[in-house]
Amino acid sequence: MLRNSTWRLDETNLANFGSELEKEHRKEEGALETAWNYEGSPIGHEPGLWIWRVQNFTLLPVPIKQGGQFYQGDSYIVLKTTQKEGSEALVHNIHFWLGKETTQDEAGTAAYKTVELDDFLDSLATQHREVQKHESSQFKSYFRTLTYLQGGFDSGFHHVEEEEFHTRLLRVHRPSSLQGTRTQNAVVISEVALNASSLNAHAVFVLDTGDVVFSWQGAQSRGVEKAKAAEFISQLISERNGKGEMVVVEQNTGGQKAFWDALGAAEEEAQVDDTNDEDDDSTTADEEPAREHRLLRLHSGMLGRLKLDVVAEGKISKDMFDSKDVFILDVSHEIFVWVGRDASRKERRHGLQYAQDYLKESGLPPFTPICTLLEGGEDELFEAQLEGWQGW
Repeated sequence: MLRNSTWRLDETNLANFGSELEKEHRKEEGALETAWNYEGSPIGHEPGLWIWRVQNFTLLPVPIKQGGQFYQGDSYIVLKTTQKEGSEALVHNIHFWLGKETTQDEAGTAAYKTVELDDFLDSLATQHREVQKHESSQFKSYFRTLTYLQGGFDSGFHHVEEEEFHTRLLRVHRPSSLQGTRTQNAVVISEVALNASSLNAHAVFVLDTGDVVFSWQGAQSRGVEKAKAAEFISQLISERNGKGEMVVVEQNTGGQKAFWDALGAAEEEAQVDDTNDEDDDSTTADEEPAREHRLLRLHSGMLGRLKLDVVAEGKISKDMFDSKDVFILDVSHEIFVWVGRDASRKERRHGLQYAQDYLKESGLPPFTPICTLLEGGEDELFEAQLEGWQGW
């Protein structure tokens, strides 16, 4: 069932969640969440990838074999834990992912649970907000493919209906933004309208009828898209205990009648688009024109009022940061909120909100990733933005 989205992008930052709660209370609340705190839980103790899907204000674990599949009507939390090179220390990255049709209460649950998980991890995690089709490169690197599926759990405020299988058409496409990156062989798989007008000669499409899964290969599609479509279909059949058959159909060749019948269209009447249409809304912040880095300092001014001042533009170095304050680092494709260990409670509380306000005024896209990290918990992506980084 298609749902109208009721969440607002500018209301999904972590600054709006948990700000009235004491840290110790949040720590206790985080420890009560059985999604990550259960007997023998490896979370917080060893490297790994964990995914949860929001349903009725609670979190349901997603099997790792379904990693990378996201319902656009839902919200998710993804935790990636790695071991820091040359150290026994663990680095935690928490991402809350918002589908374009998720509801405000689901988005809010994902954001609040992200805070709880961070508290459970002793506030050492880096937190990220991810928006469908505008995910950060770091998030994309966790999965071989990103798959967007229609539907999702209904909100806890509404009646819940069981998800039923339906014939669906999915587009397998490698965005040009991934070319030349370490994720250059990754693709995005998006469910599209079930009709012939969705087809494009520059992509591969998967028509899933349940018993038969077609791989329709556009005449100008890439080899990586064909390979990833075959991989995706094999995974589908495996999840169905081997039930189903894969059929490959090449554009402009014979033997396509079964495909067109399943699509509910007549081949001779179908007009396949031959233009190379990169999805406009799949543009990421990484594709924005590069500009100089900018560092801003959030601190208490006269009468205790918070002030945000520009510290430097261009080359940013470690010695520009001060443990007594909160800093916002704008690197064009992402905004970091760095929280000094001695920053005031007020500065800590409002850092993300100031970053959101800055984003609105900066001219950057509203979906630009924002992440917060504490002094001493910096990750490689943050470190790479500074000149001559050698640790704190």
